[in-house]
Amino acid sequence: MQAWHPYRDPLHSLWHLPRSTPLSRDVWAVLHDSEPTRLWFAIERRADSQLIGALSLREITKPTSGRLGIRLGPDYVDQGYGSEALRCFLPYYFQTLGFAKLILDVAATNQRAIHVYEKLGFQRTGHHYRNVPKGQDLQFLEKEQYRDLRRYFRRSFGRTQLLFYDMELRRSDWEKRVQDPA
Repeated sequence: MQAWHPYRDPLHSLWHLPRSTPLSRDVWAVLHDSEPTRLWFAIERRADSQLIGALSLREITKPTSGRLGIRLGPDYVDQGYGSEALRCFLPYYFQTLGFAKLILDVAATNQRAIHVYEKLGFQRTGHHYRNVPKGQDLQFLEKEQYRDLRRYFRRSFGRTQLLFYDMELRRSDWEKRVQDPA
């Protein structure tokens, strides 16, 4: 993942992985790998076994729920890989792991991901704001092409914040969709 190119769209620069040293990556892996409330999965492209993304579960409370995180490398976005990865993951999550619901939060500016989640049956359950990382250059929002996205940002206590939607998919709703995919 460290070898992935940066995102070209400045809006997506908010999600760049910070560059790190091999030692700091090893320390991070040791600390997070042994955490019982997290699970990590690689997303590989079938054709060549190329690592194209990662999927994680955090805040796991068995058998109730886990919080989904998914990341695709910039070169693999908008090609259907995220949708395919989730369609493969959901049966494992609900049937094999036995969870009752899958929860997530998604930046309101990430319309592509919101569309995928809603198509898979996720429902919006609320919203919250998160601080944009300090030092993040948001001047790109002044460009006309980003005009419609400005409404998702706000200032609070001297910080810029971004709106996130809370979403969930219940096993019972997922099972109905699988049985009747109309």
